[in-house]
Amino acid sequence: MPMSKTYRFISILWISLLGHPVAAQQPQATPQVTVETTNDTVKVSLQSLPPEKAPLLAGAAVSVDICGLAMKGVGAKFANMEAAARINFKEKYFPLFEIGLGDCTREGQENNNLFSTTAPYFRIGMDYNFNKKLNGNRFFGGLRYGFSAFKYDFSNPDFTDEVWQQPIPFNIKDHKARAQWAEVVIGVETKLWSIVRLGYNVRYRLRLSQSGNEWGDPWYVPGFGRNGGTTWGGTVNLTFDVGKSARNPRKESRK
Repeated sequence: MPMSKTYRFISILWISLLGHPVAAQQPQATPQVTVETTNDTVKVSLQSLPPEKAPLLAGAAVSVDICGLAMKGVGAKFANMEAAARINFKEKYFPLFEIGLGDCTREGQENNNLFSTTAPYFRIGMDYNFNKKLNGNRFFGGLRYGFSAFKYDFSNPDFTDEVWQQPIPFNIKDHKARAQWAEVVIGVETKLWSIVRLGYNVRYRLRLSQSGNEWGDPWYVPGFGRNGGTTWGGTVNLTFDVGKSARNPRKESRK
């Protein structure tokens, strides 16, 4: 191409980029420049492309909480070991189901009483992704409803009767209890490699109801944590996410 045609092409390209009415009206769209040359004529056109969009059913994922497994491995007083399954709608809404096994063995420091339980728990809920960019990173906010029906053991060193001076055993076995609670969740998640993702979250838990406490409240509730009106928790999730890629208009336009 002669130098005069090169200068003409560069000039037309700059004028098109700076002054094209579509670019001025829709600055948020991604522009695409098309250049056509025929003989001594250079034609430059600018077309605005819509932003990327996620499909309605964007995928599904399963995850495991590696923090709970680590707590169990180092011998913590209690640990919630859990896994989850979720569905991805439009990269925004993530309804999910969580199932886990709560384990606790705790010896009191004051009077050597012993509390222990191992039981399953369940949660259902949904997360919302606040990140508007389809870059693989997610910032979540969500809600959960949790439930556990469990049995626990509680024992205490023998009491001495003040009148007869005889030891009185105190040993509760397989005492039944149930608990319900709500959770508010905030967390982040990012893509590590291929379908593998890593994320963590913080959870504020509010007890809704509890039954079976004629002998006193259990020290620990599976899935909830140390018993009380409220408590804090969290998970570190290793996730395997299989889903459809977001629709990329730039790629589609090249087909």
